[in-house]
Amino acid sequence: MSNSWMKDYDDAVLRYEGAQDKAREMARDMLAENLPLDLIVRVSKLPESEVLAIKISLDQN
Repeated sequence: MSNSWMKDYDDAVLRYEGAQDKAREMARDMLAENLPLDLIVRVSKLPESEVLAIKISLDQN
């Protein structure tokens, strides 16, 4: 029984991580288009601090 619960948990974690990766990719694309920060935060649902960190990363490259 607990193995089933653990598998469900692991699957949920993987789905969440995949969704977060997709949100970060979307934020990078929007930043590359020079869209407003508040719009990126609202659409990606990422915290502003994370979007700013992505922006700094892009600016360094």
